[in-house]
Amino acid sequence: MSSDDPFYKQTLNTLKHSTLFNQLDPKTLEGLLAKLKPVQWKKGETIDSEIGTKYCHIIIEGRLKVTHIDPETGRTVAPFLLSKGDIFDVFSLLDGEEHIVFPIAMDNVSALYLPLEEARQCIAEHPEFNKQFLPYLGNMMRQIEHFGISQIFDDTITRLANLILRHTYPEKDPHDGHCEVRLINNLSHESLAEMIGSVRSVVSAQMHKLKEEEIILSKRGHLAVKNLEKLIQKIDKFHCVENKPSSL
Repeated sequence: MSSDDPFYKQTLNTLKHSTLFNQLDPKTLEGLLAKLKPVQWKKGETIDSEIGTKYCHIIIEGRLKVTHIDPETGRTVAPFLLSKGDIFDVFSLLDGEEHIVFPIAMDNVSALYLPLEEARQCIAEHPEFNKQFLPYLGNMMRQIEHFGISQIFDDTITRLANLILRHTYPEKDPHDGHCEVRLINNLSHESLAEMIGSVRSVVSAQMHKLKEEEIILSKRGHLAVKNLEKLIQKIDKFHCVENKPSSL
């Protein structure tokens, strides 16, 4: 990306404040940007499933849902919802092996990319990057572990409550007293179902119950938590609450 590009400053600022890149010195970051090329995907676009085995992408704006599809049943699960500062596809970046997933742009997505080999070379040249990269990988592995374990031990309402809780910020809005839900706040029930390994009809029924019990507020593409304590109570006490808000 050229420094003359109108989005250069925005991109540089995004990387400076991202978990993965905020420890790199300015010259290293600018050198990395010089190698990267911009790409954009429109909302709702399904991206070529092989793209992650050829290129490393850094998301600058928007959300990318990473889905797996059963070719026999057509059932879809989405263990990852990537957003600003995330890398796609981190698994192919690690081992270079084929990783068949179907990324879908949930918004208009802006990203930067470079060939996988060049990305690996950049990592090798800047070992300080690993201080952020290894914890990032660890977090993604924990997400996969949690997803798999929850399919075995948790019922749908527990998985749904955990999903909402992971994205809830405990600070209440002074205007309405509700807790803000981010990243998944405007996803369809179908997308929420994919993220917890369920189906739309079941998730819709559970969301309706949470609304009736005045635990959540959900309408017109907006999701908020009205009663955080009740939401936590929906999670089986014998199971770990993943990423529970620290103030609780």
